[in-house]
Amino acid sequence: MGAQNLRTTVVTLALLSACTGAPAGELATPVATGASASATAASAPSRGGAPRPYQAPIAVPSAAGQIRSPTLPSPVITIDPVPRPTFTGPCDSAGCWGSDGTRTNAIGGALVRPDGRVCQNVGGVLQCP
Repeated sequence: MGAQNLRTTVVTLALLSACTGAPAGELATPVATGASASATAASAPSRGGAPRPYQAPIAVPSAAGQIRSPTLPSPVITIDPVPRPTFTGPCDSAGCWGSDGTRTNAIGGALVRPDGRVCQNVGGVLQCP
């Protein structure tokens, strides 16, 4: 082997050892390829640090039967009866008499019941909203 070939071999071994981090003497064996390279990578730990010790799972008590659904009071429904319609009877300039016997006084074009509600005479029916 000539000096050139020896120099090339030494430089190649030095570069290989610098890339892999191994001393130049350990590169005498061929580098593994294919399936054996993937097996070597799979056996290496995937993360650094020490493995954590086994921890037992945490026991959580069951809440079945302990949670009660909220109970609401039953609704109270009140229905006000609809008052009977009041028909207007004889009317004069001061007001009208209703069919139930009450007097509605005419104040400025409106009829006012004794309880203060304002009413209208619509087709002979007294409407008090």
